[in-house]
Amino acid sequence: MNSRDVDHDDNLDLESLSDDELAGAAAVGDAEAFDLLVRRMSPILLRYMRRMVSEPQTAEDLAQETLLDTWKGLPDFAFRSSFRTWMFAVAHRKTVDYYRRRRDLPTGAERFEELVARGPQPADTAEHSALMDALRAELGNLPHTSRAAWWLKEVEGLTLVEISEVLRVSTGSVRGHLQRSRKFLVTRLAPWQPGARSGEASAATGKGGRS
Repeated sequence: MNSRDVDHDDNLDLESLSDDELAGAAAVGDAEAFDLLVRRMSPILLRYMRRMVSEPQTAEDLAQETLLDTWKGLPDFAFRSSFRTWMFAVAHRKTVDYYRRRRDLPTGAERFEELVARGPQPADTAEHSALMDALRAELGNLPHTSRAAWWLKEVEGLTLVEISEVLRVSTGSVRGHLQRSRKFLVTRLAPWQPGARSGEASAATGKGGRS
């Protein structure tokens, strides 16, 4: 990897630059700008990877690979999207490639059919008294692309157009993933919603249901 430090104006405060401005400086060889960009993006990227991949070490490795690929690709990055959108696109491809190598990434339709067949019950490994614990568990049950779409929209705040760029699908497909994900999560998390009957969440975890 070849890089060179660009001389900084003494009055230039890198911290005041936007992510895209830092990426622009890094694209012409400013290693200090890229270092700051990495510090900004690493927590966001790692948080995303940990939702997409269950193994913590694998998530960290894929995050590092993503940052390395963005560094290598910056000179050819034409800024047709924001740096953050491009970074998530690289990250998404990394996770898809990872699951393809393992050959255990079912299609969205297959995964939703499996979940519907199981019925609306909370995840076995979650702390059923806490909504956030249940949410984290149920996100892991979503099809990979649907989970990515939900996270990018609800947590990272990307637009439908940006998500479509990340996932390389149409905005209509993004809407479909979001609608199915939201419907699934509302159903699965119903026992933890405000107004649920007392004891409903714990009762939902029972194996036998009604006698």
